[in-house]
Amino acid sequence: METLRIETAKPNFMEDIESLDFSMLKLKLQDKDEGQGWTIVQCNDAEYQYKRFLALKRMYPDKDIVPNGAIDKFWHQHILDTVQYAEDCEQIFGYFLHHFPYFGMNGTQDAQNLTDAFEETKDLYYKYFGEEYVGMAKRCTAPKCRTQCKPMKCK
Repeated sequence: METLRIETAKPNFMEDIESLDFSMLKLKLQDKDEGQGWTIVQCNDAEYQYKRFLALKRMYPDKDIVPNGAIDKFWHQHILDTVQYAEDCEQIFGYFLHHFPYFGMNGTQDAQNLTDAFEETKDLYYKYFGEEYVGMAKRCTAPKCRTQCKPMKCK
């Protein structure tokens, strides 16, 4: 049954998500004082992955789809634009997608659940998109970027 769902979902499962406009969000992320000081390449890479993350969240609403570092920062910035975030959630999911920033912080078992969910997210990402689930570390060799492909404590 799941395979049938995947095959029927694949052709159009991102069309509406691709149409989301994150130009202002990326402008904010590029600001060194108000944002992250990212380059446009970093912003575009994070946007590309974030949209895929949203698609997986929609296809698997009962699974813990875990963001990597770049996606998490992009998601947080999206949430800060509360009106637009609420509208985008309604368009994509039909409901407000809440953010739970404590996943993995409640003891050893919760940390293991985070790790397991991240591994499953990586598998799903590869299955649907044919690419590894990595953050900006792929393009950046600065020491601070090494954590971009690790799971963030949110879902």
